[in-house]
Amino acid sequence: MPETYNVIQIDRDLRPACYDRFHCLMSGCRLNCCMDDWQISFSKKDYLTVKKQKGSPELNRRLEHCLRRIRGEKMSEKSYGQFVLSGGQCPLLSENCLCMLQQERGAKVLPEVCRVFPRQENISPSGYLERSLSPACEGVLALLWDLPEGIDFVSDPLPEEEQQFGRYREGNCLVPAFQTIRSLCIDLLQDRRFPLAERILMVGLALKPLAEGKADMSRWPIQARTLPESAEAAGLLAEADQDKALPLFLTNAVTVLFSPRSRGRDAFALRMTAFTWLGMGSDGDTRRILAGPYLTAKKRFEEQFAGREYFMENLAVALFFHLGLPNVDSPEQLWKSYLNFCNLYSIYRFAAVMSCRDGASGDAEELTRLLVHVSRSLLHSRDLQANLQDELFQNDSATLAHMAILLGG
Repeated sequence: MPETYNVIQIDRDLRPACYDRFHCLMSGCRLNCCMDDWQISFSKKDYLTVKKQKGSPELNRRLEHCLRRIRGEKMSEKSYGQFVLSGGQCPLLSENCLCMLQQERGAKVLPEVCRVFPRQENISPSGYLERSLSPACEGVLALLWDLPEGIDFVSDPLPEEEQQFGRYREGNCLVPAFQTIRSLCIDLLQDRRFPLAERILMVGLALKPLAEGKADMSRWPIQARTLPESAEAAGLLAEADQDKALPLFLTNAVTVLFSPRSRGRDAFALRMTAFTWLGMGSDGDTRRILAGPYLTAKKRFEEQFAGREYFMENLAVALFFHLGLPNVDSPEQLWKSYLNFCNLYSIYRFAAVMSCRDGASGDAEELTRLLVHVSRSLLHSRDLQANLQDELFQNDSATLAHMAILLGG
């Protein structure tokens, strides 16, 4: 029988309140996404629009050789062409770090990714047009730094011309409950009575019955809201013996950062920093990682950013929302999306501590630099994230006990 679908009307948006305050830092951006060896792709429509532009002699000269087609398996509707980077930067970038194409022809002729980054729009299963901001931009991290009270969300009706329809497969009981599930997860993440690692484990405890198909959706919200009153999440962290957990945490972080699927200048910079910092080497078939430098940096990090604990919470909430979590396509995908979140957050935590390593400034500037590198290396590669999820399952590490290890570093 053919599959049947339920149709939902998308007539409102949902966004973090800080979304409206975002603006590009332009020439004031230290980690300019146009000059950081970050290869992006765009659609055929965008490719042809850029290709036909004309302007000053200098712009025309650059346009003549600035584009290339994507061919083979990597080509898709959204990945048709890309810019040919010059020394790691966009060939259309002027000497004062502004886009020549935008200056002469206006923003409307830019590829969509250039017009909107770090903004992102997705249709959510609950019927909202969700607008989010990627932490791969230092301007976004600056916004999160300035929100000591946490992230609020706002919603407005969409203009009639922006309204549309979405659909989901009939029979999926998770989809109609998506907004309830999502809101409860974010409430848990923002419950400051508990350490952030404990809160993230509470989210896993809340989602586990849904992933196992054992939850009564009429009772699930009530049961999930009682998790902060239990000690189960704290118990999982306590059981993660730090003498054993820390080497596994560090090994996981290094394995992810050194993955051959993690490419580009950002990934290379992270690898070299971690390699030197942790005295990494090889003894036969065993990779050597020194825990001492990490513990020293962790202590400095906790001292240096005392009173700023909210920043990592804001980063976790922004990440959760930006990735459209949890994925409710199926119970399996729901659990995989949670594992992915834990894994990504553990790498962010690792990088945050790395900002306070010996010889580093240990300030907000270095913290931002490393977190942007992590985001650009990992966050914008869905294939890489999928591979990381699969590896957790293949290694029998898709458990809350293992997540406690990843989060306890």
